[in-house]
Amino acid sequence: MVRNLTLQGNSQLDRSILRLVVGRLDVFGDFTNPYGSFIQRSSPIISFKADGNQNISGSINGFSNVEIDGGVNSIKSLINNFEIKAGGYLKFIHGILKNTSTDVSTNFISFEGSLTDPSTRVVTPAAQLLGETENTFYFGYLKTTQAATIGVPQSFSNIGLTLTFSGVTQPGNVFVTRNNSDNYPSTAFGSSPPKNGIRRVFGVQPGVSTGLVARLEFRYLSNELVNLRNPDGTFTGSVDQNKLSLFISTTGGNTFLQLGRDSNSGNILVKNNVTQFNTFTLSEQIGALPLPVTLVAFDAKRVGADALVTWQTATELNNKGYNVQVSTDGKGFHTIGTITSASPNSTKATNYSFTDTEKNKYGVRYYRLEQMDVDGKLNYFAPRGVSFDGKATDGANALAYPNPFTSDVQLNIASVSEGKGSVRINDMTGRLVAERQIELANGVNDVHLSNLGELKSGIYLVHVTLPTGEVKNLKVVKQ
Repeated sequence: MVRNLTLQGNSQLDRSILRLVVGRLDVFGDFTNPYGSFIQRSSPIISFKADGNQNISGSINGFSNVEIDGGVNSIKSLINNFEIKAGGYLKFIHGILKNTSTDVSTNFISFEGSLTDPSTRVVTPAAQLLGETENTFYFGYLKTTQAATIGVPQSFSNIGLTLTFSGVTQPGNVFVTRNNSDNYPSTAFGSSPPKNGIRRVFGVQPGVSTGLVARLEFRYLSNELVNLRNPDGTFTGSVDQNKLSLFISTTGGNTFLQLGRDSNSGNILVKNNVTQFNTFTLSEQIGALPLPVTLVAFDAKRVGADALVTWQTATELNNKGYNVQVSTDGKGFHTIGTITSASPNSTKATNYSFTDTEKNKYGVRYYRLEQMDVDGKLNYFAPRGVSFDGKATDGANALAYPNPFTSDVQLNIASVSEGKGSVRINDMTGRLVAERQIELANGVNDVHLSNLGELKSGIYLVHVTLPTGEVKNLKVVKQ
């Protein structure tokens, strides 16, 4: 244990030497090492444990295992750069390690990538950044260069960015930087109203410049969303975490283009199919936020004494699952079943189904979906009606519901062949008031008749002509 530790010298060739070979060294005061006099072997630990503020001058020889500890609110000021060597770590326990200069050429931390011994083929893993939280973290500029391979997630020493490359082009060595000491102001994003970028920026330079596709995971701290620098130099800006979107700049930060997001949960924003690599940051979405679920089909049909509810999604974003709900009046709904999402985040077509087997169903039952986000938000998809009046629909029957109706009518029609058909609606005097051309499949069909709200109240006759020429006649009542 030491208090202030000063390693004297006049130059890198005229200096003292201190080797940490085994055990650990706890430093409770300033650490002054201007000429790289401190040499640490691979296994011991150096821990900076001041309860108050502390200056750390780094080491041009690099550190193996470093702990940032001491007082909960202590600030460790980095005087110049140092490297965490392969197999080692920079671990945060308490306090903040902070750059004292914005000059990233002299004040930074670098993480060495994995190394392979050419004689033994033993692999030493890349250096790691550990333990960062909202209260203990590195504030400044860091960098690393590491190899990435197609299909293998690469976290680049756990600095907050994970890339998973796909396709046929190998990315090679990727140079990645992180800077969370400043943010880009709103003028770089072109949003209206203007919004700043967050106080975290990643730079990505793959060894190959073209033909790359990757899934990008951007991890951030909540404290990086507030007290942001505004164009006038004040630090009062903030952004809404629920509206975050990924942005990229290929012009050194002067102008950012929006890439969007596929998910944003647990302080990790994910964007798939990224094909450009340069400067990335987050800001508020420009335009409407994407819906959590893109529903391309939703249907409910009577099957014997039961109802089969089916739906298909094209995309799902932060989706926990679905509650299938039913109502007998189209107003008050209750849940009769829950279906978990096949994948919370998906960009491929996914099919779902649920069968209502409740006994003694009668009249018209309305089915809807209650979609649940992973953060607890709910979204609803419009109901579909299924009639349980009389026998189950077969080739000789056709049903209309709701009946009476106010604006729209759903027809449940069975056809023994597919093809074109028609629907004609007449009032009780025989006057034609509406006509639709329809396409019917072999089996049970649901035909939706909309925009009938302007019809006068009364009784109407519905004539459905099937592809075979057979006509089904129904009577409906307009309220």
